[in-house]
Amino acid sequence: MPKARVYELAKEFGVDSKTVLAKLKDMGEFVKSASSTVEAPVVRRLKNAFPQKGQSDAGQAAARNARPGSPNHGSGQGQHGRAQSSGTQLPTPGPKPGQNHRSSVGGEAPRGQQRPGGHFPKPGASQGNRNEHEQRNQSRGPKPSAMGRPGPQGSRNNGRPGGSNAAAARHGARPGASAPRPGNNPFSRKQGMKAPMPSDIPRPHPMARPTVNDSRRGRGGFRNGRGGRPGQGARPGQWGHSRPGQQTHQGGGSRFGGASSAPSGGFRGGSGRGGRGRGGAAGAFGRQGGKSSKARKNRMAKRHEFQEMKAPVIGGVRIPAGNGRTVKLRQGATLADLADKINVNPAALVTVLFHLGEMATATQSLDEATFQILGDEIGWKIRIVSAEEEDKELLQQFDINLDEEREDQDDKNLQPRPPVVTVMGHVDHGKTRLLDTIRKTNTTTQEAGGITQRIGAYQATVTLDGEDRKITFLDTPGHEAFTAMRARGAELTDVAVLVVAADDGVMPQTVEAINHAQAAHVPIVVAVNKIDVEGANPQKVRGQLTEFGLVSEEYGGDTMFVDISAKLGTNVDKLLEAVLLTADADLDLRANPDMDARGATVEARLDKGRGAVATVLVQQGTLHVGDAIVAGSAYGRVRAMLDENGRQMDAAGPSTPVQVLGLTSVPTAGDLFLVAPDDRTARQIAEKREASARAAQLAKRRKVVSLESLKEQFAKSEVDMLNIVIKGDSSGSVEALEDSLMKIEVSDEVGIQVIHRGVGAITQNDVNLATVDKAVIIGFNVRPNRQVQDLADREGVEIKYYSVIYNAIEDIEAALKGMLKPEYEEVTTSHSEIREIFRSSKFGNIAGVMVQDGTVKRGTKARIARNGVVTINDLEISSLRRFKDDVNEVSEGYEAGINLGSFNDIEVGDIIETYEMREVERK
Repeated sequence: MPKARVYELAKEFGVDSKTVLAKLKDMGEFVKSASSTVEAPVVRRLKNAFPQKGQSDAGQAAARNARPGSPNHGSGQGQHGRAQSSGTQLPTPGPKPGQNHRSSVGGEAPRGQQRPGGHFPKPGASQGNRNEHEQRNQSRGPKPSAMGRPGPQGSRNNGRPGGSNAAAARHGARPGASAPRPGNNPFSRKQGMKAPMPSDIPRPHPMARPTVNDSRRGRGGFRNGRGGRPGQGARPGQWGHSRPGQQTHQGGGSRFGGASSAPSGGFRGGSGRGGRGRGGAAGAFGRQGGKSSKARKNRMAKRHEFQEMKAPVIGGVRIPAGNGRTVKLRQGATLADLADKINVNPAALVTVLFHLGEMATATQSLDEATFQILGDEIGWKIRIVSAEEEDKELLQQFDINLDEEREDQDDKNLQPRPPVVTVMGHVDHGKTRLLDTIRKTNTTTQEAGGITQRIGAYQATVTLDGEDRKITFLDTPGHEAFTAMRARGAELTDVAVLVVAADDGVMPQTVEAINHAQAAHVPIVVAVNKIDVEGANPQKVRGQLTEFGLVSEEYGGDTMFVDISAKLGTNVDKLLEAVLLTADADLDLRANPDMDARGATVEARLDKGRGAVATVLVQQGTLHVGDAIVAGSAYGRVRAMLDENGRQMDAAGPSTPVQVLGLTSVPTAGDLFLVAPDDRTARQIAEKREASARAAQLAKRRKVVSLESLKEQFAKSEVDMLNIVIKGDSSGSVEALEDSLMKIEVSDEVGIQVIHRGVGAITQNDVNLATVDKAVIIGFNVRPNRQVQDLADREGVEIKYYSVIYNAIEDIEAALKGMLKPEYEEVTTSHSEIREIFRSSKFGNIAGVMVQDGTVKRGTKARIARNGVVTINDLEISSLRRFKDDVNEVSEGYEAGINLGSFNDIEVGDIIETYEMREVERK
């Protein structure tokens, strides 16, 4: 349907366009000219405002007054008859200048039926009706307030079926005519649907009414002492609008048979009615507006705001006070993890940490010291759980509790198990030779350099009192680089055998082994070895060990000492007897073989044909072929099990060392292993362990930059770093080599960074990584294939091969010293006295000198000393002549001519001192 234009509407109404434009302006519509279009709702309002052609003004007014649904229709007819019969007519007060006429009927109409922008009626239109209504209001007089109950006339009207429609038909009104919607002014507050109301009813000035005190009126109703604004009726959704079943007298309006209202004034919307409430939003279609956002806040939101108000401000942000509460974090946790625990924004913690002088991102792993500083500032006790505690919590997520399994063991299910014995001591004191004698093997000849560089697990059968008994032995390295292996062996063992050479006595690694055993609360049996060697003194060894709390039974102590010769096999049987007696007397060697296997990884390596091979020690239960196991971050099914001699095994009971095949990766030596219910559980445990280990490693490597040390960090960025890739044959050897290399300290100018370590042969990925990071590859008992070697040669990557660990340590230390920036010292080479000055237009002043000592060389540095005071430094001997010949050097006792380039400020008697900077070896 096309939109109507202003001039078309003016022609339809029988008026000119200026009148229609003026009316639109009074109605609050913005129309530019007569050719502008008007929306359909505005057209309907204009049709209500202007009388149609062929319709009388009186008939139009009667039709408007008799609209269907008007609550005053039925009652108005009865009142009209009474007003005529009375024959009395009160004078009508005239309107004030500039004020529209208001009819009392307009004030008594239901809410929402008054239209804004009503026009001035023509003279004489509906004058009789107006006089009748005024007489009716005067004759009735004021009535007591009927607030809270419907008016009697409204009740009678509602009880007469069809009354309104019949009256409307008699007055010629259109039944069912709907009221127009408000206009399309986007800036008007009169938006929304409203109930129909006539806008062209004549409105004389309303009579003064007595004031009614209504406590429920609020801000609605009339405002005392102020007249209504010209041409403005009730606003949509404000006073005068009612919904079905709602009382219409609130806000102070007078109704037929109802209470009188306050004196005339402008209308204001009250709270509790449709429209815009106090501080709220306007309701749609004249309905009650909602509460403001502040009023809609629930208790939790208000409490949260209150807590934020109480929270301390640190660095411009508010952090909820911890009040000394404790929060647990894993190793390698980030600020995001802490923020999730205490329910704050991670960015706020970053700001607080920056305020404390530390710079870190929300996802950067932090160390425990940084968390302690942060926790003290925000009032939280932050505790970093240990790796063991974190692993226990991880296993509890899968309903695996190792502590409860050990506590819930029934004595009926416990059976005797072999003791686990760890042989410890200083390097080259005969530990492996002792085990070879017990096992009747020769392992020493197979070790590179004649020393043990990996932990070994063996099981031997010995005869004691005519009974065959098994003993599980763990052979640990004695070199200082294998501290972690010795500590790991002490944790897995039941009894420690301390081997001390009778000729050497107590050595540093001997003391370290004692400390490991005592820390693990393991009983110690001392084997004084090499008693057959010349110069052996077993009593000296006993005296030295007394200082460490190991007192021999001969001296009244409780430690068993056995003098042996591992090479000759002397007293080895007595040593085994002492081990079994100590185990039987001090320990309860029993375990449950009927449960799922639990144990520890002793050693692990990568075999070219078999894949990952892990040597594990079963501590509880029985391990079977086909079990799903997880060892550290490695998992898989047991495809095969081998003993130390390579024989196949189907099951391994408690205290049995066994080689396991079938893991997806090489576990780390010392990792605990357990049998999982299924492959899926094993994989999930391994993945979570790997993530935790990665986070802990990042926390160890990443350092938080403090503002105080920022300048130092910039200086350290110039430090030369030796990047290293370590590949070895076993995880224990790789770990030991890395720890030893990281302990090398040459200078603050150079450092070592291990960018990758792994078990197995050197691969192309290792070479590519070394190429990018300019690293050196160290192969410990491993070799690359031909293709990898050719790739390394093309890329210029250096690969160093070692089979003895201390050789690798020495070479890396020497390489670090070679990376040091050279140091120079000044060395004086000669002194020459100026005896004559020759002036040349081409070369300047030339000094004729006598070389007093040393040798003057051309191109060396020189300085001038006058009367013992140096006048200038950093000169250069640019020209050196002997008579007329250019020479390279002049020795002591000879005369020479020296030109110092552009420097000519020389005098007779000056001393020319030459010197050179020589590199000094860094130590």
